[in-house]
Amino acid sequence: MDHRFTIVAVNGSPHAGIGNTALILDMLRPSLAEQGCGLEVVTLCEHEIEYCVGCALCMEKGRCWIPDDHHGIVERLLAADGVILSSPVYFLHVTAQMKTFLDRSLAWGHKPRPSWKPGLAVSVSAGMGETQTAEYLAGLLRVYGAFPVGRLTAMATSPGEFVGREAVEAHARNLARDLAQAIRDKRRYPASDADLRFYQFMGGLVHRHKDAIMNHDYAHWETHGLFNGFETYIQQRSEETAYDPEIRKAWVQEMIARHKAKRAGKKTEVRKTSSASAAGQASTCRELLEAMPLAFDRSAAGGLDAVYQFDVSGAEKFQAHLEISGGTCRYHQGPAVAPGVVIHTPGEVWLAIAKGELDGREAFMAGKYTVEGDLSLLLKLPSLFPGRASA
Repeated sequence: MDHRFTIVAVNGSPHAGIGNTALILDMLRPSLAEQGCGLEVVTLCEHEIEYCVGCALCMEKGRCWIPDDHHGIVERLLAADGVILSSPVYFLHVTAQMKTFLDRSLAWGHKPRPSWKPGLAVSVSAGMGETQTAEYLAGLLRVYGAFPVGRLTAMATSPGEFVGREAVEAHARNLARDLAQAIRDKRRYPASDADLRFYQFMGGLVHRHKDAIMNHDYAHWETHGLFNGFETYIQQRSEETAYDPEIRKAWVQEMIARHKAKRAGKKTEVRKTSSASAAGQASTCRELLEAMPLAFDRSAAGGLDAVYQFDVSGAEKFQAHLEISGGTCRYHQGPAVAPGVVIHTPGEVWLAIAKGELDGREAFMAGKYTVEGDLSLLLKLPSLFPGRASA
């Protein structure tokens, strides 16, 4: 069948197509094909790839001088829509063939690719080291412009004798579908601390040696604007959100006040469960506000005199206010003469907050309701009306 996407897998096993690594790669093939992805496997033992000699000319010239098959394989990986690095575990690590291939990739190792395409890390062991090896391979996918969608590991002591073969096959099918979907969706995952550490370390290293052996690496960073900041490297931006510093100031003041009251020995009276339940069982926002005086904790109010006005919109449209004075709370319909704080909210939003289905502070930061007036009064609501009767 015709494939819209090409995935190139590097198999580091010296057993070519008969080893467990080849068998586990074959488990991926049917599901990939169903999703329109062709799988091309490069078996390293069938190619001529010499050892890295550590001359560092690749960093200076941009390419290794050894004339063998390595460069061509890397070009196939860079051109692919998805990348898979796979190796059995030999003495707690990848095979010599895979390690040689990876070592020779140094020319690309310091040059972050402009692509972020999906990849997989695959490893099989006899029972020790496959998870660490897969993690190692996952970290090196970035050299070839890819990032790990997942890690496929298995244990097998003899060819084809996988421990829990059905589970291994099921996991392979799931990862294959996920890999194909990630390719189609051009999916990205959030940047991680590993990305940040690489950027900081490698950027500093390349810059320090820009006039010596890393001049070609430096030119690459300059060309792609990578020195302009971490966000340029990861091709993701920090999303700006509305933030009112007064909210934090009021929260800090309220927190300090509560702490002082606690240290002074003031104890909160035990509220009646039936009162809190009455507020929590409201089916409309109007019912909720009418019931809030039942959940009022007078000990938390102290000598507070305040008026909370609610301008409710959405399916319910009304104005009401709560008057707190002398250790009591009263509900009134309509607007207040001089409210201390005005809460503009859709009825369903405030009701969801009261029922614990929506976090009040997160809803405020997301603009799901707005507030005018004394923000410190807003922050007092949870202590004044415990039992999820307020934000």
